[in-house]
Amino acid sequence: MRSVEDHYWWYQALRQHVAASINPATPNFSLLDAGCGTGGMLAALREKFPEAELTGIDASDQGVDLTAGRQLDARLVTASVNELPFPADSFDFVVSLDVWSHAGVDDALAAHETHRVLRPQGKLILNLAALEFLKGAHDKAVDVVRRYNRLQVRTLLEGAGFEIERLTYWNATLLPPIALVRWLSRMRLARAPAEARSDFRPLPGPVNSMLRGVAALELSASRHLSLPFGTSVFAVARKKHG
Repeated sequence: MRSVEDHYWWYQALRQHVAASINPATPNFSLLDAGCGTGGMLAALREKFPEAELTGIDASDQGVDLTAGRQLDARLVTASVNELPFPADSFDFVVSLDVWSHAGVDDALAAHETHRVLRPQGKLILNLAALEFLKGAHDKAVDVVRRYNRLQVRTLLEGAGFEIERLTYWNATLLPPIALVRWLSRMRLARAPAEARSDFRPLPGPVNSMLRGVAALELSASRHLSLPFGTSVFAVARKKHG
């Protein structure tokens, strides 16, 4: 994933949208990337917000080491989103991208922990895999064990004390071909369970650029309307109280 993610259309579009969704009151705001992976999101945030106080956690030592290799001037800790090693009211923003759906994560606990470490009126920016019928070999390869619909995300966030500002699906345009690919991959997995592979692999430049443009257009539109379906669900939620 480290060799693909910085140039892959899906990551590029999502990271641009996340960065655009952050509206800090001061340039030295504090932000936690809860499940930073190999540091791509933190790198994009450091480029846009050079004075921000950035922190990243990941359950994988390897992910933390790869993030450290980017030299981002960020505090990095090996930890789980189930138990964030920070005091209450520590951050202005928490970003968590495709983490709560993973094996080993208790999503309700992660939501409450995120609420705890946010400051009052702080914001969570969340992305999760959507729709159970899209499960396939990709999910197995990247350790995704659950997918969400919009109602499930709303229930999860409101149950932890969040006020939802935006909640939408995205990547709707590509849902039909992706659904077909995932269905075929489930058929292959049934015959050869050990052959799970991620969908994410290098694409020709023009194809990658076209797909990034489509995804960016959808995400931009989702600021004004909630898309009715898609392969991912995106939320912005605010901590209502301490």
